[in-house]
Amino acid sequence: MELEKTKENETIHLEISPKATLQEPTFEGLTSEECRRLEKRLVRKVDLHLISSLCLLFIFNILDRSNIANARLGGMEDDLGLSDTQYQTAVAIMFVGYLLGQIPSNIILTRVKPSRYIPAAIFIWGGISMAAAGTKNFAHIMVVRVLLGFAESPFFSGALLLVSSWYKPQEIAPRVAVLYCGNTIANGFGGLIAAGILDGMDGAGGLAGWRWLFIIEGAGTMVAGIFAVLLLPDFPESGQRKWLSGQEQRFAQWRLAQAANDEVDENGSIKQALVDAFTDPKAWILVAIQICQLTSQTWTYFFPSIVKTLGFNTTITLLITVPVYVFGFFTSLGNSFIAQYTNQRAILIMWPLLVDIIGNVLVVSTTSTAPRYVGMFLMCAGSYSAFNVVQAWIASTIPRTRTKRAIVYALVNLFGNSSNIYGSYFFPASDAPQYRMGGIILSSFAAGGIILAAVLGLWLRDINKKTLQAEDEDGQIRYKYLW
Repeated sequence: MELEKTKENETIHLEISPKATLQEPTFEGLTSEECRRLEKRLVRKVDLHLISSLCLLFIFNILDRSNIANARLGGMEDDLGLSDTQYQTAVAIMFVGYLLGQIPSNIILTRVKPSRYIPAAIFIWGGISMAAAGTKNFAHIMVVRVLLGFAESPFFSGALLLVSSWYKPQEIAPRVAVLYCGNTIANGFGGLIAAGILDGMDGAGGLAGWRWLFIIEGAGTMVAGIFAVLLLPDFPESGQRKWLSGQEQRFAQWRLAQAANDEVDENGSIKQALVDAFTDPKAWILVAIQICQLTSQTWTYFFPSIVKTLGFNTTITLLITVPVYVFGFFTSLGNSFIAQYTNQRAILIMWPLLVDIIGNVLVVSTTSTAPRYVGMFLMCAGSYSAFNVVQAWIASTIPRTRTKRAIVYALVNLFGNSSNIYGSYFFPASDAPQYRMGGIILSSFAAGGIILAAVLGLWLRDINKKTLQAEDEDGQIRYKYLW
């Protein structure tokens, strides 16, 4: 089979040899062993350039999104005259802009160069984050947070689309885990950074420490946006980078086509993709799972305040948030590697959410420091470990077209991140120190995620059984879902 692509007067031929056996596809006359070596070299290069870049950028993404929680400990709430409800609203309002921008942004991304579009968004949101240092009241911080949400909306869904366009479905989970470690690093070491800035720069230049926090982290993001132009690749079929040979670029497209029964990963009609995405029940189950999973994770924006109830001062409080996030990273990475090597999905979402429930129960059921701190570790490990597998499941459940997959990724993240709007009201200061209401609500959503993951897994397994029966009847190979 020969696939032909045209890009700027250059025609790329992807010659796909007929399969000698189902297990041994060949590429441009290479032997199976040569294909394996070429694949290892390609994946290493993509890991180095794409995943490491996205992880770094995600650190700044989370720092600018969540530094309001650390600024609160530095006196922002008092300086701006915010009530508890107004602070919660300022946290939540960012996600209005963030959610509204999801679908349009991902559709645009399929039509432009990611290496230009995503860095532009990063540079803009860095500037907006710096502007938070100049806020004087509730209205000012609300405007900044809304604009920050719009500016950040292209990044995460776009990053996931880019990852799913370079990797086979079974390779995605550990890459998302490494990408998401940017979240862990930002939340964990963001506490260290905040502790240093709030303590060491308070009053410098006549500015409060929390204002310096926004300035420094926003400036770092703008610098990262400039470097992102050099770091990020475009889609495999467009904009070849110097670090890829022509053969490697052709092979990148070929191996993804092989993983999807010789279907090339390409853009489709926007109208048809919208219809396909909105009428696919699998997409809506994934949306529901993500809502449950991310709702169970909404403790993140209040974590410094939750840890403060253990009775330590501000500096110690920020420091002891770090081990929790480090533990969460390693458990999520381990769970993702299990997903890659076993091709399991549902069970690897279900067990972490059960651990998350146990953690919540420990936090809300006692006032003793040790068990509550252990519960925080379990909350983080559980909610983070499930996330990466959900994102990988999207790519294997919605493999084609790229435009449909882009819309489904945006839908999943749009509705999933809506949890950050209503979740901002789960932890009012009046519920301290145990925050029982928040713990019960988060546990309930985690339980819902367990049930929904089981339902989708059983459904996909049933589809695969019917597919195998059809193959036995007509001999035509069909796509198999990971469940």
